[in-house]
Amino acid sequence: MEKTITKAYVDDKGFVLLVCSNCNTIQQQEAKSYGGAKGPISITCGNCGNVYDVEIEFRKFYRKGIRVDGLYFGVSNPKIWGKMVLKNVSMQGCGFETMGANPFQPGDLIKIEFQLNDAKRSVIKKQAAVRSTFKKYVGCQFQDLPNAMDADLGFYLRTP
Repeated sequence: MEKTITKAYVDDKGFVLLVCSNCNTIQQQEAKSYGGAKGPISITCGNCGNVYDVEIEFRKFYRKGIRVDGLYFGVSNPKIWGKMVLKNVSMQGCGFETMGANPFQPGDLIKIEFQLNDAKRSVIKKQAAVRSTFKKYVGCQFQDLPNAMDADLGFYLRTP
């Protein structure tokens, strides 16, 4: 049987609530002690001894799962461009998979363009910095001006 991994979100004071999957006991922990964790961590419940897996989410903005097609373009190398499938998006960044080999490294600047699956079919165009890569997956952070608000994207993220 496959273990279920739950997500726990860090609050604005730096704490995370861990809920035992067996007895529902809640433990409040300082999140900074889990800051270096890559992937899920195992937690032992202090009440019943149950061991359960939790992924600690340090993001400041909600990240919504999505599956829409789009395009990417290299900023420093205009010969780099291709099709992508957007996998997730937030107000500060997104994750996508390239259709071919991944041409990017962390630190590269790119432009991306995709159409949301909302009622308006909003077109989003962003410049971004590549933050992580794994095989065909690219995680990036938008390079908007501070306090710049994308109303279409913001509204999309607030709808179920």
